[in-house]
Amino acid sequence: MLENSEPFVIEQGSREVFVLEEVALRNYRNYAEQKVVLSPGFNVFAGANAQGKTNFLEAIYLLATTRLLRGRKDAEAILEGTEQATVLGTLREGATQLSVVLDRHARKRSAINGLGLPRAADLIGRLPCVCMSAEDMAIVRGEPSDRRLFLDLELSALYPAYLRHLSVYKRAVEQRNSLLRLSREQFVPGEVFEPWEVQIAQHGTAMRQFRNEHLDRLRPVAQEVHRQMAPGEELSLFVERNDEGELADLLVQSRPTDTARGGTGVGPHRDDLGVEISGRTARQFGSQGQQRTAVIAIKVASLLAAREVLGAAPVLLLDDILSDLDEHRRAHLVEVVIAYARQAILTCTEASAAGEKILKASRVFSVDAGTIHVE
Repeated sequence: MLENSEPFVIEQGSREVFVLEEVALRNYRNYAEQKVVLSPGFNVFAGANAQGKTNFLEAIYLLATTRLLRGRKDAEAILEGTEQATVLGTLREGATQLSVVLDRHARKRSAINGLGLPRAADLIGRLPCVCMSAEDMAIVRGEPSDRRLFLDLELSALYPAYLRHLSVYKRAVEQRNSLLRLSREQFVPGEVFEPWEVQIAQHGTAMRQFRNEHLDRLRPVAQEVHRQMAPGEELSLFVERNDEGELADLLVQSRPTDTARGGTGVGPHRDDLGVEISGRTARQFGSQGQQRTAVIAIKVASLLAAREVLGAAPVLLLDDILSDLDEHRRAHLVEVVIAYARQAILTCTEASAAGEKILKASRVFSVDAGTIHVE
């Protein structure tokens, strides 16, 4: 295990740590005012399309990651005609309250028990979650940046050390990029670059170690789940580095090239997550069914890895995912949910899509035009 790779955990081994007891929304998406008391087990939110099911699930995802599930701008999640959106979540363990405030004219803010945090991202890790939605197809189909984001969010939620490395690394790259652009217009001595390049090399190397170790944890589980869902096919996961050698040396060597491009061309911010099925790149050669199966296998592995690292199951979010699967894959995923999830929030157009096994253990909610009721 890496040095300083302590996980976010409140009480090791407890199965009650990461349970979301209540969620309150104000001016979020199509919710003017809504409060929902969740079951500590399974929760099914059913309703027609465009009624607010995914919006509610996204609000929980926002508390967990400080990011939107859909869209790029925070203002998109603020109810039209209002200036601020607020999401509050109360954790069962210790009645801890997490909050995120989105503002049309200011940066988003986060708080724990009403105490504002220096950065919104400091909330990450307080409510670990694994989310499965249509957006996850970007892990296979999307750009390298989508796959890096997947790894960064997972690792930041599990290890505070990784989040620190990532934050310092990003700032150092931004500073080096500014110097590279400046050097196009005037001479910038090498020693001016050195402090930032030292930080990039130190924290970038640590990030790569975390990523490799995390993939070593995910890989065997993802491969086994994939074999069960797609017999005869083999899933491969690996980090694709964009460079070879010591990062500190590469940064010095690449200054002329980087000056011409106006940005840093080496480092973990340029790496990719390789996903192959039976030796062929899933993005280019995988069918839609193969790509979907690969994503589900990766996400199931993420759920089990988080349980192992944290000593408690993260909250599981399933956004209308079951209805998109054939009977074999759906049955397998349901078994995984029942066996390994502690608290789960599922959305579907009809509650029956969750399956009889899950429904028997669920609190069922109906969602209609931005209003949620317990069935």
